[in-house]
Amino acid sequence: MSILLKASFVYCGIEDETIVIGFADDEFDTKDYVLFQKSLFTDDIPILNKVHITLNSDNRAAYGGIVRIILSQKLISIILSKETASSLGVADSIDIEYDVDKKEFNSLISHFHKLNVEQEMVIEVK
Repeated sequence: MSILLKASFVYCGIEDETIVIGFADDEFDTKDYVLFQKSLFTDDIPILNKVHITLNSDNRAAYGGIVRIILSQKLISIILSKETASSLGVADSIDIEYDVDKKEFNSLISHFHKLNVEQEMVIEVK
């Protein structure tokens, strides 16, 4: 079972040497969101080299544990390890509905591949 977020705002970019990808229900009055972050620099602490995922609150966050990401132009499914799902308070995955054009979709794909530089997750593009 997964949770569903309907995102009207999608962001991907690099800020302060960190790759950032975010999905939110609203750009300014945000209540529901999923945020992915990963530093471009390697840290001496291995866990900090994993993708950091936040779901709606800093209290619902984890490093790593993203098993698979399935991307299409209207939907993304993030399949999580049991440990990460538990940390985020979800059963096993997060589905996000969103609407972007082809250029934004290609940028999203590119940024997810940058997150996955260490090949820790499977990325499928449909």
